[in-house]
Amino acid sequence: MALSFSLFTIQSCDNDNKVKDDEKTLSTNDVPPPVQTAFSAKYSTATDVKWKDAHENNVQTYKAKFTLNGKKMKAEFDTNGGLVKEEEDS
Repeated sequence: MALSFSLFTIQSCDNDNKVKDDEKTLSTNDVPPPVQTAFSAKYSTATDVKWKDAHENNVQTYKAKFTLNGKKMKAEFDTNGGLVKEEEDS
C-alpha cells in the first residue's frame, strides 16, 4: 500500500510540472492591449517583465512575472485586462 501511495505521489508531482510547462512564453506584442494597459496602470514601476500564456479554471489568462520595489511578483489577467490574481513570486 505504501508503494502504491508513493507511485501516486510521484505521478501527481509530474502532473504539476506539466501544467507549468504548458505555459508558453510570450513577447509583449503577443499580449492583448487591454491586458498591457491594465498591467501598466497597476504596476507602472515594474521592471524585468516577462509574460506567459496561462489558464485559470480553463479560461485564457496572461501571467506577468516582474520585479516591483525590489520584490519578485506575479500577476495574472484575463483577456479583458481584469486582474485574476497577484502574489509574491517565490
